[in-house]
Amino acid sequence: MKRTAAKWGLVTALFALAAHAAPPAARPAPKLISIGPAITQTVFALGAGDRVVGVDDSSAALPEASKVRTVGYQRALSAEGVLSLGAGVLLGSAEAGPPGVLEQLKQAGMTVETFANEPTVEAARTRIQGIAERLGMPEQGKALVAKLDEDLAKAAGRAAQVKNAKPPRILAIYARGAGALMVAGSGTVADTLIRLTGGVNAAESMQGYKPLGAEAVVAAAPQFVLLPASSVSTVGGAEGLAKLPGLSQVKGWKLVTVEDVDFMGLGPGLGRAVVRVQDAVAPAAPAAPASAKGGGK
Repeated sequence: MKRTAAKWGLVTALFALAAHAAPPAARPAPKLISIGPAITQTVFALGAGDRVVGVDDSSAALPEASKVRTVGYQRALSAEGVLSLGAGVLLGSAEAGPPGVLEQLKQAGMTVETFANEPTVEAARTRIQGIAERLGMPEQGKALVAKLDEDLAKAAGRAAQVKNAKPPRILAIYARGAGALMVAGSGTVADTLIRLTGGVNAAESMQGYKPLGAEAVVAAAPQFVLLPASSVSTVGGAEGLAKLPGLSQVKGWKLVTVEDVDFMGLGPGLGRAVVRVQDAVAPAAPAAPASAKGGGK
C-alpha cells in the first residue's frame, strides 16, 4: 500500500510539474472598434480585420468593413453604443470623440488610443506603423509602409514623365448633402492627393474646407472636378454638377472620383488612389509596339 501510494504521489507530482512548466494558454486578441477611414483601412490591410466588431459611419464605405456594425459619426460617438459591442480596444483618428465619451470608455476598462490625422505622407507612414505596433504586428506594418512607398514612387515617376506639360487643374468637392457642397483647399487630404498626382489644386488659395462659391469656382477654372464616389449620386452626377453656380460657367471640365475613404483619410490605399486620379486626368501613354523599339534600318 505504501509503495502504491508513493507511486501515485510521484505521478501526481510529475503532472503538477508538467502543468507548471507548460506555457499558459494564449489569450485571444481583444476585439476592436475602429474609428476613422484611414484607421480602419490600415487595420484591415494589416490582416486584423477579423478582430473588428464596430466601425464609424465613414469607415463603413470600405467594402471589407461594410458588414461590420457601425457606431455612428466619429465625432459623436455614444459610450453605450460602443460598449455594447464588447470590444476591449478602440483605435481612432484624432477626430474621434467627443472627449467626454472617450473618457467614459477608458473608465469602463477599454483601451482607447487615437492617432494624428495630418494630411501628409509622413503622417500616414507614422500612423500605419503605430497601429501595427499597437496590434502587435510591427513587421506587417513595415511591409505595409514599404508597399505604400513603392506605390507612391511609381506615381511620382509617372508624374515626372510629364513634368514639362502644364499640370491639370483639379477642384475637389465634398458633398455633405445636395445643398451642402464644400471645396477642399490647402491642408486637406484631397489637396495632398491632388499634388501627389502631379496636378494643381484649383482651390489652393483657400485653407481647409470652404463652402462652394460661384465666383471662386470661376476663378479656379478647373479642368477636372474630384468627388468621393458616394457623392456622385448626391449631386446628380456630372449633369447635376454642371447646373451648379460656378461650374455651370466653367466649360470643358470632367468628373473624376476616388473611393470615399481615400478622399477623407490617407491610409495604405493612398498609392492606388493617386494612380486612379492619374489614370483619369493624364492617362498613361501606351507602350510602344515591339517593332518600334530600337529604331529601324
